[in-house]
Amino acid sequence: MGAPSAPHPGLVGRSAYLDYNATTPVDPAVLEAMLPYLATEFGNPSSAHAYGAAAHDAVGRARVQVAALVGAPAGSSLVFTGSGSEADALAIRGAVLASLRGRRWAHVITQATEHPAVLAACEDLRDLHDVRVTVLPVDATGMVDPQAVEDAITPETVLVSVMHANNETGTIQPIAEIARIAHERSVLVHTDAAQSVGKITVNVAALGVDLLTVVGHKVYAPKGVAALYVAAGVTLRSV
Repeated sequence: MGAPSAPHPGLVGRSAYLDYNATTPVDPAVLEAMLPYLATEFGNPSSAHAYGAAAHDAVGRARVQVAALVGAPAGSSLVFTGSGSEADALAIRGAVLASLRGRRWAHVITQATEHPAVLAACEDLRDLHDVRVTVLPVDATGMVDPQAVEDAITPETVLVSVMHANNETGTIQPIAEIARIAHERSVLVHTDAAQSVGKITVNVAALGVDLLTVVGHKVYAPKGVAALYVAAGVTLRSV
């Protein structure tokens, strides 16, 4: 075994920090990797000139790395966002509003212990776009019943959004089973994996999801960095 790593400078001389589900300190290796793009390589990655080239290449490498982290297959896409809440909103509002282009009504299914960003996005769709929302209860362990998901699906259902792991209870939802049920009815599935990526194996193919949220500051990256996995063929409307 190698020598133990040095204590994180943000934790030295302070009380014990045990709230890693809320946020994590930025890993010194992450900070070191970022520093060139906060100092000398400051160009806009969308710029065609030389100043943007290094930043453009760095974004490309990051996209490949995050895609590999969640097992994203070829043909899928990864959208970087400013937060997990933004990624959740893009997934839910984006998928549902895109579906309304070809239909009059839509229906979304979620569950009671979701992150507030998911519940707020669903409420927004209900209040502003007359989308019907079903919020399923959970059992004493915080688990949603896949059979309840199946029973709630109607011909109007376009999306099921159920988080992968809960930040307060640690409950891991049966996402693969929920996805199988939903896909049998041609319904998209989104999962907020903010609390599971980096802690347990997360593979979008194994889970069977169409949309998956990843949040950087839960896994030693800085705040303000998140991503949304979007499966091939899934259309989102900008929100």
